[in-house]
Amino acid sequence: MNTINLIVNPPDKHRVSLDTVCEFENAVLSDPRVTRAKVPPTRSCSLFRKIDDRLNLVPSRLLVQALRENFFVVLMGSNFRPGLPYFFYRGEKSVYMFDAWPNSHDRIQEFADTWGVNHFFVSSSQAAERLSRTGNRCRFHWIPEGIDIGMYKHYPYATKNIDVLQFGRKHDLYHDLILGPLKDKKKVYLYEKIKGQIIFPTREEFIDGIARAKISICFPSSATHPERAGDIETMTTRYLQSMAAKCLIVGHAPDEMIRLFGYNPVVEADLNDAVGQLEAILDAFHDYTPLIEKNYSKVHEHTWSRRWQEIARTIF
Repeated sequence: MNTINLIVNPPDKHRVSLDTVCEFENAVLSDPRVTRAKVPPTRSCSLFRKIDDRLNLVPSRLLVQALRENFFVVLMGSNFRPGLPYFFYRGEKSVYMFDAWPNSHDRIQEFADTWGVNHFFVSSSQAAERLSRTGNRCRFHWIPEGIDIGMYKHYPYATKNIDVLQFGRKHDLYHDLILGPLKDKKKVYLYEKIKGQIIFPTREEFIDGIARAKISICFPSSATHPERAGDIETMTTRYLQSMAAKCLIVGHAPDEMIRLFGYNPVVEADLNDAVGQLEAILDAFHDYTPLIEKNYSKVHEHTWSRRWQEIARTIF
């Protein structure tokens, strides 16, 4: 394979997670061997929308026999619609998927087999291991989430004016332990007050907000949403974003993250004395700056550009 077409996800201001997808797509497009997939004709789009997302019901004989194109697509979860109608072409097909949770594994395997996907990359090491056991023709690989360091900023420690930040999904038990006491102690604690309501409305405010935070609370989805993630404990971009903004991460480090970094970059949360731990950290914050600086240096090894290089070595 000499070239590949990247299927670019349409922008969606209502889904913050697509900012991460966009970061990755930009890294992919920086490769001269990659071109942006052409927008298909409107009539084709209308036809394929009628098929809905039950792609496994479409017989393989509908593949466009005369056209051979190679495609790569980044997916947030098991919504395979962005692959249409491109996956009707014959040629090499590769997928990168965030959030490959256990309840989607059967669907992932069926999609990969039906549509002749050659390489399927997932952000969780556990998911990659389990999907690889199926014996599908498709090869499953683990490629962790990454970051574009240049998109983020950080402020001097003395000017950070948010004591504790918990952006994205909350760990409800931990949140309940710290909310009242932090308020009583006049600490600035920002979190999602209403489910689904974004703390920082714009991308610029988000980048500025995490840069102003001293402590970023990060737990894997297996702790915050076990009904969805099950026992899959994976590193998300939120950890990397916190490092890029020079926040101290308090919470829990997934095992795969410790293996990736070669040490534990997270201060493990003490659920028996959550507030006491946070207060002690804030009182002696200077003692933690060596860890923050080490994390900031190390996170430069976990960029989307490097993740794409790993993928490219496999698919080209």
